Formats: sequence, C-alpha cells, structure tokens
Amino acid sequence: MTEVVALTTGADADGQVMQTAAVAGEIICADVRRVSVAQGTPAGQAAARLLRALREPGAVLGVLASEQPSRTFWQRIVSSCAKPVILVPPAARGQRPGIRRVLLPLDGTPESAAAVAEAAGQFATAGVDLVALHVFNETTVPMFWDQPAHAHRAWAEEFLARNCVRPGARLELRTGVTGEHIVDVAARERADMIVLGWSRQLDPGRARTVRHTVLSAAVPILLVPLAVPEKDIGPFDAVNT
Repeated sequence: MTEVVALTTGADADGQVMQTAAVAGEIICADVRRVSVAQGTPAGQAAARLLRALREPGAVLGVLASEQPSRTFWQRIVSSCAKPVILVPPAARGQRPGIRRVLLPLDGTPESAAAVAEAAGQFATAGVDLVALHVFNETTVPMFWDQPAHAHRAWAEEFLARNCVRPGARLELRTGVTGEHIVDVAARERADMIVLGWSRQLDPGRARTVRHTVLSAAVPILLVPLAVPEKDIGPFDAVNT
C-alpha cells in the first residue's frame, strides 16, 4: 500500500492541505494518511513526527502548508526528506480542486529531467496538461536566437526530446531570472501545480529559485529531490535550483 502523508496543525490551511493530498492520491493511486500535530507544538517535534511518517516504506509523498506551523518549517522537512513533498502556499486556499495543468521548470540538465520524469509521467497518464519552462540567462541564450522562428521550433523540439518526452507537452522559453518567470508563467498558464527538481540544499545564498517560488507562487509546489547520495545530505542541510 502506498500513502500520501498530509500534515495538519489545526490551522486554516488544513482544508487545502487535505484537498491537495486527496487530488495527488488520486493521480498516483495512493491512500491519504493524515498526521496531525496540535497548534503550538514545537517545530522540532512536529518535524520529527512528520519525517518519521514519511520514512515509512509505504509513504511516497508528503503534503504540508508552506507557512504552518511556522514559515521556516517547510525547510526542515524538505531538506531532510528524500521523498517528494508538496508545499501548499497561503494563496492556494479556496482555489478550484483538481490538477488540470502542471508547470515543469527545467534547467536542461539530465539530473533535473530525471528528477521530474516519474511525476511528469504520472500527470500525463492522468490526462494533465504539461507545460515545460526553460529560462535562459545571458550566458546560455543560443547564438542563433535572432534567427527565423523555425530555428526556435527545432531547438524547442530537441529540448523536449531530451528533457520531457511526453505526448502533448509544450515548452515555454524565457530569458532572465528563473524564479520570477516560474511564478509569472504559472499564473499566465493557469497552472494548478509547479513541479521542481532540486538538490535539497538551502544554504545561505543558494536555492534562490526554490525560495522565491515557495514564497511567491499562488499554487502548490511539488519539490522532487535530485538523485544525490544520502551521505552528501545532512539532517538539516538544505536548493541549488
């Protein structure tokens, strides 16, 4: 039996957390198990309880509110958990149920593509519309980018062939700050979820994209750990995305 583990704290966000867990459970064919902690429970105790539940063999996914029981609680969980976790931001409350469209930001590396491949496959099988996003910076913009549109199409097709081989998936391209474009494109595309592969590193000065997305997005964010050796991740190390 596989389970989606949902953390509730008696706060207003609990309803959206449970709804998100239920929708995710339907997509991956998993039951939902609720792990509750009382309001006022020290963050360390709450984190330990949820992490124990997520480390059980049947647990495949965690769901929690990004600001409960504290605004930094999610960092304790995602940096210590080797399994995917969905973070539900305050702005997601009251939104329509269901996942119809998912945004997949991809940096073009094999590690990033591999991290989100299983999730992308599950969403595609469930009939979810997949929108991939790649953001260039000033050093990665292809030299031919001022050429005719067919060159853009060819590049986009090759990028999807390497990074998101799913029927119907389409690619959006932007140039600039990745985190800002993720939030903007998610809103423009009316995405119901953002899926990010990440390295579980939240050291100061790093993880700007993940931090910005979690703080600014209006939809749940699924963080999927990259395949890095467990020995390289400390218990509260934390995204170099």
